[in-house]
Amino acid sequence: MLRELGIGATLYGVLSRGLLSASELRPGDARAHMPRFTGANGEANARLVASLHDRAKRWGISPSQLAIGWVLGKQPQFTPVLGMRTLPQLEETLAAKPLTAEQLAEIEAIAPRGAVAGTRYPAAMMSTLDSERR
Repeated sequence: MLRELGIGATLYGVLSRGLLSASELRPGDARAHMPRFTGANGEANARLVASLHDRAKRWGISPSQLAIGWVLGKQPQFTPVLGMRTLPQLEETLAAKPLTAEQLAEIEAIAPRGAVAGTRYPAAMMSTLDSERR
């Protein structure tokens, strides 16, 4: 609908709290309590992310650039909201380019809609999100 109407969107969570950017969990990391990062979900997502990282490496880009490039390739009017903590992360982000239609198809074959296991937050938190209400 957005593409049809020529409307852009600001997208939150493009790197899925570091899941897609190769960010490792550290002691005290709040993500250790999030369903996407723990248990069977965490293991399934680690396999999915490893496949995406392999594809990024083959293309000579970082995992973050792959995720950002996917967004930019889907629709140029999309603007990802990203949080960088270091200058190298900023430089890496700024170097991201839109993926081609062929690359988008490859990524979507590896990670089709719904492929990420687990919810973003524990059930109690999910119930408070307006975006999750139906």
